[in-house]
Amino acid sequence: MNEYEQGLASLKQCLRIRGAIHGEEHILYAQTIQKIGDVFLAMSDYSEAMDSYNWALDVMHVEPSHHRVDIGDILDNMGNIHYSMGEVSEALRCYEDALRSKKVELGDDHHELAATYQHIGNCLSDQGDTEEAIEHFQEAIRLRELDVENDAERDADILSIEGVLHNLTGRQEEGLHYYERALEILLCKAPHKKEKIAALLHLIGCIYLMNGEHKKAMKLFQESLQTRRKVLGFVHLDVASTLFNIAFLHQTRNRLEKALKCLEEALKIRQLRLPDSEKVALTHEKIGTLCKALGKSSKAEDSFEEALRIRRQIHGESHEAVATVLHEMGDLMDDLGEYDDAMRYYVDALDIRRKRLGPDHEDVAATLYSMGFTLHHQELSERALQCFEESLNIRKRRLGEDSKEVGDTLNTMGYLQAKRGELDDALNLLWGSLRVRKLHEDHVKVSETLKNIGNVHREKQEHELAVECYEECLRIRRTELGDDHEKVADALIAIGNVRSDMESTEDSMRAYEEALKIRTRLYGEDDERVAVVLQYMGTMEFRSGDINKSRQMLEDFIRIRRESGVPPDGDYVNVLFMIGNIHKMQGDDREARVCWSEAYEVFQELGLAEENPQIATVMNSLLYGQQKSDDVAAESPEEEEARRPGLLTSLSSRLKNTLRDEKMPKYGSKKSMSS
Repeated sequence: MNEYEQGLASLKQCLRIRGAIHGEEHILYAQTIQKIGDVFLAMSDYSEAMDSYNWALDVMHVEPSHHRVDIGDILDNMGNIHYSMGEVSEALRCYEDALRSKKVELGDDHHELAATYQHIGNCLSDQGDTEEAIEHFQEAIRLRELDVENDAERDADILSIEGVLHNLTGRQEEGLHYYERALEILLCKAPHKKEKIAALLHLIGCIYLMNGEHKKAMKLFQESLQTRRKVLGFVHLDVASTLFNIAFLHQTRNRLEKALKCLEEALKIRQLRLPDSEKVALTHEKIGTLCKALGKSSKAEDSFEEALRIRRQIHGESHEAVATVLHEMGDLMDDLGEYDDAMRYYVDALDIRRKRLGPDHEDVAATLYSMGFTLHHQELSERALQCFEESLNIRKRRLGEDSKEVGDTLNTMGYLQAKRGELDDALNLLWGSLRVRKLHEDHVKVSETLKNIGNVHREKQEHELAVECYEECLRIRRTELGDDHEKVADALIAIGNVRSDMESTEDSMRAYEEALKIRTRLYGEDDERVAVVLQYMGTMEFRSGDINKSRQMLEDFIRIRRESGVPPDGDYVNVLFMIGNIHKMQGDDREARVCWSEAYEVFQELGLAEENPQIATVMNSLLYGQQKSDDVAAESPEEEEARRPGLLTSLSSRLKNTLRDEKMPKYGSKKSMSS
């Protein structure tokens, strides 16, 4: 039993005694109920606290002129409950009523009014009324200075309010300095004020978090969590808030399982203390986002649906908070390939956002941006471009021509135009994206745009320019991400591909070999991403005449694809066809026909025969052409052609192109966590 539970037991015993002696309408009885409410509030049991406060107020309002300060204290605490639940307007009304009640008895210059002024300042700040908030914080400081007792705690409180004022006026560094001085005073002169110390540790951690100093923030949050658990118990809402922020830090470090564990613990606390509240909905939403990233699609969907249910219950069907969850669900459905469902969610979100926020809001642009991806996945490129174009125009107007979001949208549109074969337009868009991304010194994104530009130059047969872009992309990625990163392997493969186009076999194989080593270290020998590199290398060895090496690599590709359960595609057909060619060259006609037969079967199942009739004719002729006797030396023209790299090159180029393996990165559609 912690100190709060012990205090609660003592107060309930006191209540029974006072009720027996004085009756249930006596002021002493009401004050005891008030203190019970205070304990429930400290335990973050808001429902019990509210019941206690309302009960106490009913008794005190019989003779309100005698109990102005007590009534004000109760209203103050009721305001704290509303504020903790995110009900800022209700909290502000309680605080203002509390101030009026207290002033009747205490006057305008009593230090006990300071806390109420501070609370009102917090509400006004949250509502965006900065000037009014500053006036209330300044009055809180003036009143605190009138307190001649509790010097250490008073000084720490004043410094904390000064920190708030500096933050409100955009001077975060000075604000942080004041918070740290307040913490130092409490640690040195009032170490027993553990709850205030924990709150300051949490607050300073939030400042470091916003400044991007994540290591310092994590240390402070962990100290705050330890203290809060010890003082407040494990199921306090302040504990949940700290867990929520720790989860965000784990997420930024890509420790998604740890982040999820923290969020699930925070959710249990919030569900217990604030069932079906906005904070519970927010926690469900963030759990959904993490589960989506972890590939836990079913759990993600459940979390989003619960967040949607709560927000509809709180806000109604047409609130922007509802639109946020609808947008997230659209993203999830898009990831799952459920594009029709995704579009339905996006359309609903877009409709709400346009009505609630206006047609030119950044959130409208974000939904249009996501819709563009889904339409692209549905191969509706014209409609996709329309969405991206509208999103781009909004972002330019609202965020400026040089905003990160504009850079992301230009990159996406450039990628899409390249896929459509509009190469000159693609280059213009991509160069615009590159300029913006360089302004923001976002080096990894710069490397991605450089790779896209390189892809366009490769499509235009401008190989030297492509190499220049790819090599700069590789240099940036090595510098920013280290030598053993997937994006480094990706750039090396791009270099290998263009060097292959240029018939620079040694340079091409050198790049592929390094990419293979990286992916093998990262994913193991039997991963699909390793198979992709083996395909490229096997093709190069075939072209250079080393058919034994080529066959080994290509057979490894087929083995990995079969074992990993990846559905056959154009690459699978292409590799089987090459292996068949190698068997034919080695004089093994039976094995050649086995490979060609499977390749042709998959070729037809995928619908590629209709798209590539010439190749279908060649493959059909190889399989079903007139059989020759062993003493006939001549080959059919198709078989003779199949033994040369020429057909292989033709088949490869017609089943895929430079941009086949490229994926559009989806930027700018998510918001950061907020507890």
